[in-house]
Amino acid sequence: MPIKVVYIDDVVQDLLKYKAKFAIDSRAREKFAIEPINTPKSPGDYDRISKANPELLLIDYNLDIPDENNEVIGISGVTLSTELRKRFSEVPIVLFTRKSVFRIQDYTKIKETLCSIDEIVYKQDIFKADSSILEELYKLSAGYKTLRNQSSRSWDALMKLLGASQSDMELLEQAESPVSYGKGWAAASVAAWIRNIVLEFPGILYDQVYASMLLGISKGAFQSENVQETFAPAKYKGIFEPPDGRWWKSKLLNVAYSMMNKKERELPLRDGFPAALERRKETAIERAKCVFSGESPADWVCHVLKKPVMIKYSLSYKADNRPTVMDEARVSFEAIRTSNDFDERHVDPLGRELIPDIRKMPKPAESVSVD
Repeated sequence: MPIKVVYIDDVVQDLLKYKAKFAIDSRAREKFAIEPINTPKSPGDYDRISKANPELLLIDYNLDIPDENNEVIGISGVTLSTELRKRFSEVPIVLFTRKSVFRIQDYTKIKETLCSIDEIVYKQDIFKADSSILEELYKLSAGYKTLRNQSSRSWDALMKLLGASQSDMELLEQAESPVSYGKGWAAASVAAWIRNIVLEFPGILYDQVYASMLLGISKGAFQSENVQETFAPAKYKGIFEPPDGRWWKSKLLNVAYSMMNKKERELPLRDGFPAALERRKETAIERAKCVFSGESPADWVCHVLKKPVMIKYSLSYKADNRPTVMDEARVSFEAIRTSNDFDERHVDPLGRELIPDIRKMPKPAESVSVD
């Protein structure tokens, strides 16, 4: 069944335009049934939204409402989303806007701090041929639907939805879970926790870069058909599964060690597993290389460049408020030297003193380990 979408906008032309686009695009037509509704101006308008039984709410960011004197009053979709969250507490809410509406720093701030919004989508990007936005919106809606339909809202029921093992459950308890024992959970808070903490930060689940680094092989080697098949039992299959995939760290380790012989298990995993893979496949396997020095196997991932790095060629990087159970964020010397996205304010004072020298380092580096 298609997901029921209510699209709210004050511009009639946009309401008609995107209703038509959802109907024309074959990917959208199969997944969504859209009902355009003008900006709510009275309690009766909210009743119309309720009668539509929405499973996804798309809200324009800038909404203009004429008052009783026919003068335009500006209202933000952010403000409207707060009201809608009160009324539709178990339906995903997505700001649907243009890139020109607000600066990128405002985008980041809104997405990270406003609890009433699940996602922000740019109108000009949603129907691009190479865009995964439609698939992501579908998974977002389907995940909420799964949460809504749960007869039991216990911790164990939630862990079953995630597909967590007993050891993973113990870690997830430490990951700032919004679930309290003896109390039921709310769909919106649980959805935000899964999407913005459990799936976002490495530590319990790994993306392709972290998974390949853990195993000591390159991302390309990890993406190969044979390796993907090997680690299929470790792949996350729970709700809100990201398009690029996630893998349980604990299960990656279990599968890897099951493939290694006694001699290989005596080695560090990043050496032993590639050796086991080469023995089984009878072909050379590319190792995970440090983005700064080219050494292998790399043993961490640069938070800024999203590439493998040696811990000794990186600094601790406090760029977010991830739970302590998750992996520490670190920034590579390469990012410090070359990336405009590096922000030295996220480095502690001791590490900050090293930055001028790091920027002068040649490649390949002959550096002193810095923890």
